[in-house]
Amino acid sequence: MLGTCPHCAFQAEMEAFFTDDEGKRLAAAVAELPPECGRAVLAYLRLFKPPKTGLRMARAVKLAREVADLIAAGTVCKDERTGMRRPVAPAMWAQGIEQMLAQRDRLSLPLEGHGYLRAVVFSLADAADAAAERRREADARAGRHLSAAPPLQAPPEDPRQKKLQNELDWIRQQLAYGLMEPEEAEKQCAAARVKYGTET
Repeated sequence: MLGTCPHCAFQAEMEAFFTDDEGKRLAAAVAELPPECGRAVLAYLRLFKPPKTGLRMARAVKLAREVADLIAAGTVCKDERTGMRRPVAPAMWAQGIEQMLAQRDRLSLPLEGHGYLRAVVFSLADAADAAAERRREADARAGRHLSAAPPLQAPPEDPRQKKLQNELDWIRQQLAYGLMEPEEAEKQCAAARVKYGTET
C-alpha cells in the first residue's frame, strides 16, 4: 500500500515512512490520540520546525506525547500559576490547533512549547463554559430546568406493604358494592394491618 507525503508528494510503501524506531514511536503516539486530534497534532508539529532544518523525529515524538497528555487530562489551564482550569473535550484541542494553523503568519515560529496552544484552547473552553452558564440561567428563568430534572425514583416497595394495600383495596371494593357491612369492613381492615404488621 502506497503512502504520500503531504508536503512533497513523495510516494512510497507505507513501511518506508516508519523505517526507524522514532518514526514508529511517533506513529504509535499519534495512533493513541482521539480520532479527531491525530491529523491536527501532526500539522501542529510543523509549527516547531526550525527554519533551516527539519524537525528531529525524537523531538516530534516528545511533542506529540506532551500534547496527548494535555488532551488526556480532560481540562485545560492557561497559566499553571493561577491554577484556573476549564473542562475541555478533545475536539476543542483540534479546533485550537486549526486556529493556530490559520494564523501561523502571526505566530513567532518555531514554537518553543505548548503555552500558546493552551491559551487558545482555554479561551475556547472558557467561551463554551460561559455559553453553557447563560443557557442554564435562561432555562432557570424560563422554568425549563424543572422539566429537565430527572424524575425522582420511588423507593423500593416493601412486599408486605403491597399485600396490605391490595387487601385493603379489596375490602373497600366489597364495601362499595354492598357486599360487606361497614363494621365487618372495619374489623377486616384492622385484622389485615395486624397480619402484615403495618399501618396505612
